[in-house]
Amino acid sequence: MVSMGGVILGKSTSEESEKLSLAIYALSEVATKKLKSRSIILLEDDLDVFCNLILSRSEEKQIQLINNLCNQSKSTDLLIEELIPKTADKLGNMWKQDQVSFIDVSFGVDRLQKLLRIYEKKYLGPLYLDFKGPPILLVLPQTETHSLGIITASMIMKKNGVNPFLALGYSENKLIDLINSIDFKLFGISMSCNTTMDDCIELGKFLKKTKPGTDIVLGTNFEFSKNDKSIIKKIFSKITADPVEAIKDLI
Repeated sequence: MVSMGGVILGKSTSEESEKLSLAIYALSEVATKKLKSRSIILLEDDLDVFCNLILSRSEEKQIQLINNLCNQSKSTDLLIEELIPKTADKLGNMWKQDQVSFIDVSFGVDRLQKLLRIYEKKYLGPLYLDFKGPPILLVLPQTETHSLGIITASMIMKKNGVNPFLALGYSENKLIDLINSIDFKLFGISMSCNTTMDDCIELGKFLKKTKPGTDIVLGTNFEFSKNDKSIIKKIFSKITADPVEAIKDLI
């Protein structure tokens, strides 16, 4: 498995920057689940502050704000399912509006990913160590530059009853070995950037051929043209930005 370190630094061309922008812009939908209105109001009050703390690299104050929110909501759900994805979305919008630099966004997304790892055990509880739900395979195409969305989605899926395996940038041979070793009940492909649509389609065709009869979900919030949608529907059983919706037929 490749590193989960997030943004690939050193590629600051306009093409890579645009891909990063689009990837971050999509994250709020890829890993968000609706919460009670009381919690959403609480989040909106603190989102700007948290985003500024991420940009200023004030780690101690970040943890303090997170702990305050978790104590008030009595869980880490708010952090994983709302605060981190919406902060990523806000950073992406700020970059598109030239309010922050490419390096600032790169650092911010990397920090959000580290926070996911820090709070993963508390979010999942007993599921963190041992879980026997139906196995599913979540695949990030090799051309994708960011893994925050798919990692967050996998945590939400696990908490909702399945056992996700992550394949980040796997070659076809490595995917075949993994699929032959585990009886996956569902395949999921993350498309956080519309420039990778062709790669996602080819990956979907490959998975369909490798294990016929297994449903394949495309995780994205992009709107497709009529022609593209016709092609995609022939390969994918479901297109959704909601991790829980993606697995509802298994739970």
